[in-house]
Amino acid sequence: MTHSKRNDANDFDGMEEWLRQFFEDPFAWYDETLPIDLYETSQQYIIEADLSSLQPTQITITLSGCEFILTVKSSEQTLEKQMMLPFYLNDKSIETECENQILTVAVNKEMNEGSSFSLQFPLS
Repeated sequence: MTHSKRNDANDFDGMEEWLRQFFEDPFAWYDETLPIDLYETSQQYIIEADLSSLQPTQITITLSGCEFILTVKSSEQTLEKQMMLPFYLNDKSIETECENQILTVAVNKEMNEGSSFSLQFPLS
């Protein structure tokens, strides 16, 4: 029995690209309904949600331990996304804003004794 080694490396090019993207951005969930992305800067973790296709009437953000839950209600539907974060939220300073239908939640990396949470975004 003879085993021949295939020299066609192109069979795995797609897989290598997928793995590279997964390891560079493992917390990105892109879908048609409620796209959410988590990325990191030197001072913050930033969660962004694209709400442009939803015309939201109400936005609810729930933060508990390592869990982030975003609930968006529109006149037609209610959507919810849940994400486990790689850090605890209990001792972090958190700021949010919604501009041009992009919801941004910024979580400072440094721990705060008197941690705070700030929400500022009109929906109209």
